[in-house]
Amino acid sequence: MIERASDGLFATTRYAAVVATFPTTSVDEFQESQDRWGLWVAVDGDDRPVGFAKCQPIGRAMLYVGQLSVLPAHAGHRLAARMLDRAAAFHGPRGITRMTLTTFRDLPWNAPYYSRIGFREVADLAAEVFLKRQVDAQIRAGFPRDSRVAMERAV
Repeated sequence: MIERASDGLFATTRYAAVVATFPTTSVDEFQESQDRWGLWVAVDGDDRPVGFAKCQPIGRAMLYVGQLSVLPAHAGHRLAARMLDRAAAFHGPRGITRMTLTTFRDLPWNAPYYSRIGFREVADLAAEVFLKRQVDAQIRAGFPRDSRVAMERAV
């Protein structure tokens, strides 16, 4: 429900058709993320989930944010930033030195938002094997090359 509602924001963008083809996160994927301390959930005042960050440790030092979704009715309350901060606070003492993600370069709730909360564009994507693979897979899935950007922030 959260992911589908969040993806609804893409309906009026040039990416609507491609986003619509992506499957939502399965229960098994959520369970696997939770088992690896990679699932962070924001809840409302009634303890109902309203957002999630699904992260994956890559190697010994990187945490990749594979999915970040917040119900549109709860946007604007820094829930995404707080989930990422909590993930960083948990994983930092365990050796993670940076958090990464791939996103849309031109949508205000994507790269510009992440820039505001401390992320910066990865300077040399060719040197980042995992992130380059992610971007290449997204391009093969139909996203325009010029739309994709890999970002990172220190933990």
